Amino acid sequence: MLRLRLLLLASLVLLTACGGGGGGGASNPAPSSGTTNPPVTNTPEPEPTFFELAKDDAAIDGARFLTQASFGVTEATLMALRSDDYDYETWINDQLVAPQSQVLVALDDRVRAAGLNPLDKSNLELDWYKRNLLSDVLWETFVYGEDQLRQRMAFALSQIFVISDISDALFNDVRGVANYHDVLAKNALGNYRELLKDVTLNPMMGEYLSMVRNEKADPARNIRPDENYAREMMQLFTIGLVMLNDDGTVQLDDQGRNIPTYDQDIIKAFARVFTGWMYGDAPQWYWWEWLTSSEGRPMKAFEDFHDTDPKTLLNGQIVPGGQTARQDLDATLDNVFAHSNVAPFVSKQLIQRLVTSNPSPAYVARVAAVFNNNGQGVKGDLAAVAKAILLDPEARAPLDQQAPNFGKLKEPVLKFTALMRAFDVAAYQPLTVDGSVTRNTIRFFWPGFDYGQRPYGSPSVFNFYRPDYHPANAFESDATVAPEFQILNEKNITAASNWAGAIIFNSYDFLREGCEENLTFDNGVGCLYPDFAQEIELASDTDQLMAHLNLLLMSGQMSADTDAIVAEHIDTFDTVAEQERLYRVAEAVYLLWMSPEYAIQR
Repeated sequence: MLRLRLLLLASLVLLTACGGGGGGGASNPAPSSGTTNPPVTNTPEPEPTFFELAKDDAAIDGARFLTQASFGVTEATLMALRSDDYDYETWINDQLVAPQSQVLVALDDRVRAAGLNPLDKSNLELDWYKRNLLSDVLWETFVYGEDQLRQRMAFALSQIFVISDISDALFNDVRGVANYHDVLAKNALGNYRELLKDVTLNPMMGEYLSMVRNEKADPARNIRPDENYAREMMQLFTIGLVMLNDDGTVQLDDQGRNIPTYDQDIIKAFARVFTGWMYGDAPQWYWWEWLTSSEGRPMKAFEDFHDTDPKTLLNGQIVPGGQTARQDLDATLDNVFAHSNVAPFVSKQLIQRLVTSNPSPAYVARVAAVFNNNGQGVKGDLAAVAKAILLDPEARAPLDQQAPNFGKLKEPVLKFTALMRAFDVAAYQPLTVDGSVTRNTIRFFWPGFDYGQRPYGSPSVFNFYRPDYHPANAFESDATVAPEFQILNEKNITAASNWAGAIIFNSYDFLREGCEENLTFDNGVGCLYPDFAQEIELASDTDQLMAHLNLLLMSGQMSADTDAIVAEHIDTFDTVAEQERLYRVAEAVYLLWMSPEYAIQR
């Protein structure tokens, strides 16, 4: 009944969201004998253990910071942030120079280890298995990767520059999707203008939004330039549909109406710009053989199929006639990047993905100002933008000083990565067709179909949810948005809770054995085991265990009611036998994972 009660509570989360010893080394007076005592040495206070940090305000904010900046809190990262010579900005600076996790390289290595050829597309049945392997590598990068900030930013950008392997065009392009993620990650702490170019010329985006093989008009053959990429590049990737102020609020004309950013003529002009591009290894324009090597190479221009007439772009800028496809492309990307909307449009969405669904206009304006000028005259510096987002006073204000609508519903992927990182999940899955079992292979592909989100599995170019989604009749203000609630429903809540339970309760020996007995090489989900050894040490003290889990999972925001309900339940288990202490830990973690306070990031 308790689990049911908390599950129902979770389904209603929509309603609750939105000096030292003796004077610093002074010596005693000299005794009459003329001898002196040795100077008094101050013994420094010992550093607190992780368990002792549970109610420490600095540790609580450190946990909040890591929840915003990474894929979840770990003991090691939180303890590092507690040291006197290591603060948030230092952590960010270290992340800026951390080597990038290479997803495509890891995928190719994984495919070879499975006895397969990464470049072979002749066996479509094995392509499904390769999709499993790509999912493995992405989850492992999120959970185990050292470049946490870069990957968290890349995950955020993947929900702006959306491609999806649900599309028939990309269903079997496993290496291409892996390379696309690496492109986002490479630029995630680089420059937005460079990112825009790399995405535009990426063959996965070319396939997904039909820029590949887009050719100039030929009335005799009833051919017109495809407008798909032109439209979505402006609407979703750069400037949006309406003019914005620097703080992200909407500009209005003299009649109180929204001001459009572009019209159909601009779309047509941009579509003509994006003509003449084909796969990077295609020997000719009319080339229909899709090679695996094509998936990872930028597209190249075929000038005979590019529209060379003049084009009128945003703000009346004219691209002269007679230019090459590359010249037109560069001029057009410069044109859209110079638009005043780019900074507030992109900045607000990145704040939404990392920190809060409803940033104040002042917060957006501060970040947009950094986007426009990183302090050295450079626009689009995403490293500076990430730092501005995470260190902003609105992000770092204590919980009791936050606005009522501050925070966001955690995306399903982030709920699971936080669980896996908090308890250093070990993972087992047969890697090869012959059934060899490997450690730290996170096979978690199938669950994403159940709980509504998986990397590069969006149902459309509009992502899993809209940045302006407003649940009907949910908030007092119509201006309050809650994007992630668009995929929150009873089915997804139940499925996610079941999969979380499968991970947490695999800590039980008999369930672990049963999981491993049923592994096959093409499973959509493997065996994941949390490490509860440290929590078992605390399990005899309910108050200490609950405070520890509050810090590790919920950044100190657990309510007294939730604490009391879970504590009452786990106290039904004794504390003598180690197995009973394990039950106390696992039950507590499971119930907290399902709670509204865990679901909401604040």
